[in-house]
Amino acid sequence: MFKQILQQKVFRFRRFTNRKYAAFCSMHKIVNIGQVSKHVCNLELLKAGKAVAVCGMITLSISAFADDGYPPESDAVATELQIEEVEVSAQRSQFQSDIFRLVNQLTATEIAALPVNSVADLLQYLPGIDLRERGSSGVQGDLSLRGGTHDQVKILVNGIDMTDPQVGHYSMDLPLDVSQIERIEVMQGTNYGLGAFSGAINIITKKGTAESKGYEVNGSLAAGEYGLVNPALSASVQRKEWYWSSGVSYNRSDGYADNTDYKIMNGYLRTGWRDLDFQVGVQMKDAGANSFYSLAYPNQFDATRTLFAAIAYEHRIGDWGLQGNAYYRAHYDRFELFRDGKDSEGQQAPEWYTAPNTHWTHTSGARLTGSWSQWWGKTSVGIDLRDEYIESSNLGTHNRLNVNYFAEQCVYINGFSGSVGASGTWNSTFGHDYALGANFGYEIARDWKVFLNFNRAIRIPTYTDLYYQSATQLSNPNLRPEKALQLEAGIKYTGEHWYASASGYYRWGQDIIDWVKEPVDSIVQWKAVNYTRVNAGGAEASVGVQGYEYIRKIELSYSFCDVNKDAGEMLSKYALDYLRHKVSLRIDHKIWKGFGASWCFRFQQREGSYSDREGNICQYQPVFLMDGKLYWANNQVRVALECQNMTNQKYYDYGGILQPQHWVQTKVEWKL
Repeated sequence: MFKQILQQKVFRFRRFTNRKYAAFCSMHKIVNIGQVSKHVCNLELLKAGKAVAVCGMITLSISAFADDGYPPESDAVATELQIEEVEVSAQRSQFQSDIFRLVNQLTATEIAALPVNSVADLLQYLPGIDLRERGSSGVQGDLSLRGGTHDQVKILVNGIDMTDPQVGHYSMDLPLDVSQIERIEVMQGTNYGLGAFSGAINIITKKGTAESKGYEVNGSLAAGEYGLVNPALSASVQRKEWYWSSGVSYNRSDGYADNTDYKIMNGYLRTGWRDLDFQVGVQMKDAGANSFYSLAYPNQFDATRTLFAAIAYEHRIGDWGLQGNAYYRAHYDRFELFRDGKDSEGQQAPEWYTAPNTHWTHTSGARLTGSWSQWWGKTSVGIDLRDEYIESSNLGTHNRLNVNYFAEQCVYINGFSGSVGASGTWNSTFGHDYALGANFGYEIARDWKVFLNFNRAIRIPTYTDLYYQSATQLSNPNLRPEKALQLEAGIKYTGEHWYASASGYYRWGQDIIDWVKEPVDSIVQWKAVNYTRVNAGGAEASVGVQGYEYIRKIELSYSFCDVNKDAGEMLSKYALDYLRHKVSLRIDHKIWKGFGASWCFRFQQREGSYSDREGNICQYQPVFLMDGKLYWANNQVRVALECQNMTNQKYYDYGGILQPQHWVQTKVEWKL
């Protein structure tokens, strides 16, 4: 009789959906699942095409026992085990799957512990990312991955393409406060399906609260050196199948040097019901642009305005799935080579300078994907339309249409996963081209995976590459689209508390676009050119531990890149300046009771050269940077003291444009 009472009955769920009638969703509670095979759960979720990320998004406790077996009688307490993320976007497998490649993440919990004021600040701590800033706090940040340029990285918000067609400098004009971010995902390398040339970044925002019937109000206020003031307020509501999340923020500073002051205002809203999701955001930014585009003119100024809106829908009927979205993004930029018509000495601008440059860009698009899932795999087909329009006082008026159609077949057999696909692209300016990819992953042992992928991608020139003319830059309307082939192989381990990964890659680049000039003092004008060949190879490795009481997270990463090109004696502005070595160490630990600290150490060695204000040719020097944050927190309040560049290093992301040598601030955050 006693044995009969203790006997356990096993229920196996092989498919998980988010419909209201589903078993777990109908409970409206957090569900703890025991005795689920991790790799089986991952496989079934991947087949269904659902976006699942247990890290920081959903809470599922999985018993760490043998696959599909009963726990030993001596194991009285089950330990926590995270299901790996199998897909990183609510759209068609934006980054394919982490089975096929490395996808680095930064979760909301990690973000709260970092000493940051902007999205750009966050990204510099992730492995392999080269963030080159001209100002501070996200005034203007250019992202590069694996030796690529800032124009070769695709930026997404909840899977919606935010890449600026005018120039990549403005792709990071995102109307988001860091408190509204659920997680950030970074895919290194070329991806045929996403159209990413050297990598992609997807920023996922929060939606609702953790409870099915609840609300939450969050606020923060930061103040610090150089006249920094940064208040923010956000609110979220969850009512069963309806959610609402919104926020506003303001960030201003007098600047750490002459003409580096800024004012940034953000507003963002995300709401949805059942399978429908809607988001809208606006940003207004005014910033002193000290020597942004030429050291000869330090009194530059840049004012930008950004508006975007998007609606997305996802629905499943049996084995069939439908995903679609539509979006619109408008960006305005007014650039003054002489701020308020004056030079750095306060004198009137030269007669040849008549007026600021103004640019309006309008980007709209729609995407539709259909899928069919079976136990052995998933078939997807779809079409993607994107229209890009610009009206500029300098570049002129231009419009182009891009049509992308694609098909992909995924196969899952035991521990093997494979994906083969191709896409065709037609552009009204550059005609037709294609991209393709083959990606494979295999679970060689419990928690261990190896992967191999091969992808071809293309990128059309920006409007600035083609048409921009100024005293410092000369465009080239005869530029050709860039092309890249990349081969990558790697291995990953994801355990209960420990994780590690390593990969190597090689990218063959053809017709790579860059701005170059001869190393002569009298020549100040950069010219846009196509390089016949720019190849990049390298390796990345990381190891980390997390989830202990006092050691919340420690992550050590290293990335190496070598760019092989034929540049002669020409100076490069972008493509030939890259991070050769980057070592990053992040530590977040508990001190005592509610006290904790986080530390970020970075070593960077940049290749390339630049000419300083006196016309001397200089090589970039290695730099060691340290940021820190001390904080006390409970369930409602967090008080912190933060400092960036604690070692007071003097360094340049772009030649001659000095970065802040230290920046101390205090921050108070609260939650209702």
